[in-house]
Amino acid sequence: MVTDTREMLLALEPRPESARLARRALHAHGLNEDIEHTVTLLATEIVSNAVRHAGLRTDQRIVFFARLNDDFARVEVADPGIGFDPDHVQSDGYGLKLLAKLAGRWGVDSTKGCRVWFEVDRRSRRIGRFDR
Repeated sequence: MVTDTREMLLALEPRPESARLARRALHAHGLNEDIEHTVTLLATEIVSNAVRHAGLRTDQRIVFFARLNDDFARVEVADPGIGFDPDHVQSDGYGLKLLAKLAGRWGVDSTKGCRVWFEVDRRSRRIGRFDR
């Protein structure tokens, strides 16, 4: 079975509204309902973190990239900020905790700016869902 892979690339302003724009773009590109909530939630969190913590000037941009197909999504958010070591982050928020719990894999690359990425793979049976 061949799956249709879609890619998207956005240059977002360092403003709170950018998280909503990324989420809407993901919806417009279509996501499998089994992974849609997890992917949009995590994408919103990491774009919001870039806006909040990267210390960007208004003339700088956050780069949002997503590769999507029916069973798999990979999202990357990059900014020119200094980055961080996820093992040494003291955070009162839930963004990185959600990322660690819900993503199949995730990471941070701080070699050139900061790039946070995550993958959600329906086939791995690790799909973040909130059970009540």
